[in-house]
Amino acid sequence: MRPPEPVSGITAVPGRERGNPNCMRYLNLGTVSRERSIAAFHAVADLARDGDPMTLITAVPERPFVSIGYHQLASREVAVDFCRAHDIPIARRMVGGGAVLLDPGQVFFHLIFPGGHSSVNDLFAALLPGVINAYQKMGVPAEIRPLNDIVVGPRKLGGTGAATLGQSLVFVGSLLFDFDRDLMVQVLKVPSEKFRDKMLTSLRDYMTTLREELGERTPSHEEGARILAEAYGELLEEPLEPGTLTEAEEARTREFEARLFDPAFVFQNEGWRTPGVKIRDGVYLYEGLHKVPNGLVRAVWLENEGRIEQAWIGGDFFVEPADALTPLQEALQGQAPRSPGFAQAVEEAFARIGVGGLTAADLVQAFANPTRLGELEQAEGVAPQG
Repeated sequence: MRPPEPVSGITAVPGRERGNPNCMRYLNLGTVSRERSIAAFHAVADLARDGDPMTLITAVPERPFVSIGYHQLASREVAVDFCRAHDIPIARRMVGGGAVLLDPGQVFFHLIFPGGHSSVNDLFAALLPGVINAYQKMGVPAEIRPLNDIVVGPRKLGGTGAATLGQSLVFVGSLLFDFDRDLMVQVLKVPSEKFRDKMLTSLRDYMTTLREELGERTPSHEEGARILAEAYGELLEEPLEPGTLTEAEEARTREFEARLFDPAFVFQNEGWRTPGVKIRDGVYLYEGLHKVPNGLVRAVWLENEGRIEQAWIGGDFFVEPADALTPLQEALQGQAPRSPGFAQAVEEAFARIGVGGLTAADLVQAFANPTRLGELEQAEGVAPQG
């Protein structure tokens, strides 16, 4: 079996227990429930171990739902009341990136590399050519726009994501057959209706779909999934072995169906980070934003006498390891964000923890231009949540 390093630098060794050790498992789930469409790849990645085969999963959700990135605050990104009123559930995926609308107009794909090791940037560089090749085989002159976007000329045809789940590297994306732009701008939280109108205009001008590019020549979802699978088989030099989820994977999928849509998980880390939540006299709630090439960095923090009492860091970026932000947040406690030594303290924390996908300079910038969300008083005996 050839080593995968020449293709991607991903050290994933095909295994013995599930499927042919000389093949890549291909699980075409077809059109499934919203929950199953996103839970299955989490389950496979979570259970996979070094020595198991690479797996490609494709799925189409039967109805629309919203998926937020692992490092986002749902209340800041999603129009929660609209979604609830229109039976559009919200899920938190365990992959970074931004809030997106997932609907039946898209075929979602998930590549799982058990025991894989790679930086996010290297993973994108190695695996984006597969979906680009698939689009080109369908007749669309798609190209890569760094870091992880797929474009046709100036118009975006889709994005991709990556993460480490359990002991597996995961690369995710979609084939965009159709897209409901009007619904997309309704499910996202925006500052004003005027801004919403501008967003819709931007989506119409700078986004495209397979159907808009190919018209009557647009393949079916099933054909598109087949072309994609063959493209990745060629890229990774792995013959495809069609299969189904194992009993253990089915059971774990059901667990993730419940977890990813559980409001306690979706709205985790809200608590004191939500404007209007009572804190206590003399404590200020701040929020800072900084745009980076691969997303938006958001910092929310409580400040007491000029020092950070608690901090939350997130956004629609990709960071490795996925849990690196937790010790980083803890390291900021007691720091003075407007002091001359703050940047050095952040740099030292980054070096000590080992954070990939986000730089110390970018985080410092998020703290540099804060918006004070109010001096909030907390009811006696009630501690901040989150």
